[in-house]
Amino acid sequence: MSIDFTPGMINTYHGDIYNRTTDTDNVKTPDTPMWPCDNREEQQPINSTFSGEGYNPEQYDLARQHLPQIYACRTNTKYTDADYSKVVAQLVSLITNIESISSTPLTRQAQEILNQINNIRYEKNKSAECRIIVVANPKPDKAIITKISVEEGIPVRFSVQTMFSDTNFIAEQRADLPTNIKDIQSLYQKMTKLYIEHSENKNRMKVFAGTNFIDFNMTGQNLSGFVLTLSRFYFEDLLNINFTDANLGDTIFSHKEHPTPKLYKDEQYLDKQIEGLFSTLLTINDNFLRAKAEIASTIIKFLEARITNLSYNDILKYQQEFQKQCYKQVKAFTTLSRYNKIQTWAEMSEYQFEVFQYETLNPKKMSRTPYLKRPLPDEKDINYGVEIEIPSGKRIRLSNHYQNIIP
Repeated sequence: MSIDFTPGMINTYHGDIYNRTTDTDNVKTPDTPMWPCDNREEQQPINSTFSGEGYNPEQYDLARQHLPQIYACRTNTKYTDADYSKVVAQLVSLITNIESISSTPLTRQAQEILNQINNIRYEKNKSAECRIIVVANPKPDKAIITKISVEEGIPVRFSVQTMFSDTNFIAEQRADLPTNIKDIQSLYQKMTKLYIEHSENKNRMKVFAGTNFIDFNMTGQNLSGFVLTLSRFYFEDLLNINFTDANLGDTIFSHKEHPTPKLYKDEQYLDKQIEGLFSTLLTINDNFLRAKAEIASTIIKFLEARITNLSYNDILKYQQEFQKQCYKQVKAFTTLSRYNKIQTWAEMSEYQFEVFQYETLNPKKMSRTPYLKRPLPDEKDINYGVEIEIPSGKRIRLSNHYQNIIP
């Protein structure tokens, strides 16, 4: 499995709620079996007076049934200082021995912490500080949030803190990074890879849900089987990615805001984009129609930019893909212009291709009404108005307009 991302941002995944924030002060508990006291708001006693607005007797009865559990959560889920210190020590041990863990059977301690982890994400805070946030659940109804930072120096050191906010933590340990890990980015890559491959947490494949991939080097990445709901990608970076069995529902695709115009005239760049995107397209399940439609229309855009140096045989493999039944069903998942463009390329004959190619090479000039030169009028035919004499004796000439209003 290849997970070699460059710096990016992983966002908190919380069941069906995607908390896309870089502020960890108010981070929610990750995707775990929901208990009545997952959030502080839910830990308040249910003794308020209902106003009647939106009152539902069944919901009220259900809330009363959960009341004993809520009070139990308030009294039974508190962690001791030793609990926080244990999580910190386990993460420090995991990082310190991360290379040997990858190549040998996991120890019981390493397996325990990997199974407790519910989320690992890379982020920058408001001060542009890079850090790794690891959310662990020693108990199923309450999370311990940790912050991992890498400090400059020789040797390079890292720290692990249990945290409530940037300035409020309970336990902390420091240690030297393994010699072959030089920075926080490579540490993040190693930790994520280890978690995905060895954790027994059933939610581990959701670790990238809601991820902003636009800062990542995605070329050649293997994202097979991952849940990528609400993740963000740039089209230009989707080269040779393996999306086999990945969940691309509601995945967000966009173009880079300011692509260099010269790139659209660079044949090598265009060929790389076309082939890389097409390789990615072939791995996407036919059920994810919006993803298929958007990537297919992007490939067509690059093909049109490259059209002058293509032959009909060059487009046959793309045409064969666009003729699949799933592309006839994408109309409801993309714009009408994109849908029509895909169908045009799917049905394009060799003659139509040659016509399109010729019209691209020889664009029609905009037709304009020719400017007709007219001769100047004869001096005798020009009506300069009428002359009048004013009391001072001076004579002035008035236009016909003024002539009509003078008695």
